[in-house]
Amino acid sequence: MNRIGFTGLDAGVAAEVRSEIARSRTASVKGIAEKLGIRRATLSSRVNGHAAFTPSLLAAVAAELGTSASSIIARAERAIESAEAVAS
Repeated sequence: MNRIGFTGLDAGVAAEVRSEIARSRTASVKGIAEKLGIRRATLSSRVNGHAAFTPSLLAAVAAELGTSASSIIARAERAIESAEAVAS
C-alpha cells in the first residue's frame, strides 16, 4: 500500500477494467462515464490507476461492460498471485 492507500489489488482492478474496455467493441471511458452520469476525468483516473474504484462505481462500470465487480476482482487477484509465483 502506498501513502494514499492505493494497493496492488487497486492497480490490478484498474488493469482488468482497462482490459475489459479494450476488448469491448462498443465501450469507451467516455461512453461509460456518460451513461453513469460521472465526469470522464473521474472514470479515467480510476481506469488509469491514479485513484481506486469504490465498490459501487466498480459494480456500475462492470455492469456496463457486461461483467461483474466480483469477476473483475477475481481476475485481478489471480494476476497478482501469478506475478507473486513468478517472482518467488
